[in-house]
Amino acid sequence: MEKQKSLLVTFILYSITIIIGFLLVSTLQNTYSLFVSTLIADVVMTLIIFVCSLYFNNSSLYDPYWSVIPIFIVLYWILTIQIDSFNMWLLFTGVLIWGLRLTLNWGTNFKGYSIEDFRYVDFRNQFGRWYWVISLLGIHLFPTLIVLFSLYPIYHVLLNPITNNLFIYVGVLIMIGGAYISFIADNQMRAHKEKSDDESIKHGLWRYSRHPNYFGEVFFWFGVYISSISVGLTIFTILGFIGMVGLFNFYSVPKMEQKLLDNKEDYQLIIDTVPRFFIRKPKAD
Repeated sequence: MEKQKSLLVTFILYSITIIIGFLLVSTLQNTYSLFVSTLIADVVMTLIIFVCSLYFNNSSLYDPYWSVIPIFIVLYWILTIQIDSFNMWLLFTGVLIWGLRLTLNWGTNFKGYSIEDFRYVDFRNQFGRWYWVISLLGIHLFPTLIVLFSLYPIYHVLLNPITNNLFIYVGVLIMIGGAYISFIADNQMRAHKEKSDDESIKHGLWRYSRHPNYFGEVFFWFGVYISSISVGLTIFTILGFIGMVGLFNFYSVPKMEQKLLDNKEDYQLIIDTVPRFFIRKPKAD
């Protein structure tokens, strides 16, 4: 399916899904708390996208969910709790910048649903007839849940009086900083691929980290957590961030590095000389 047609399909499906999610969460609030209502609606929306993935035989239909749906979730929380303050809209701005940046990057790299993400293709080859069970649990539901619980710090801030505005400001700066790091890293990688897709990138942020784009993403979620300290410390607000660190370091990074090792002859040298995740001085210096 060519790119333009695929983008139109994505827009229509996600628009319908968001409308259904809004109607569902509004109804569920008569019985459950706002967060539980959001959780149920989020899972239902994910199941709708999963059914569409089945129909198009391509799990990549889920990819924009990661960055699109959180924008609407946070906006709905703010409007429902009716907290009209500078701090709350500042938090939303941080999420909006992150979401738009990530969605734009997805759209720029997107080539249409005739192609499926290499990780999902690996799952197809590895799990065979069980692929769609893995897709439901690992590709669709797990990311939905980890993102929602990583957004919990913002929900926590919305429900409690702020005792220290500084943590809001620092948190949002980190959120925007993380989005900016990923933006720069992705653009550097895109420019590098246009010149040479055979060699590993060795310049820009990629000289200081093998995965600066992933680092920027995790840095954003660290900012979300930091913002929650504005209403006091609690163990529950950091769990989502810990989950994100685990997801990227135990799945995303190893999966990407194995692909690069298989496809680029010089990537072992990159592993030997460039820091794995955090942006810092190269080992060769």
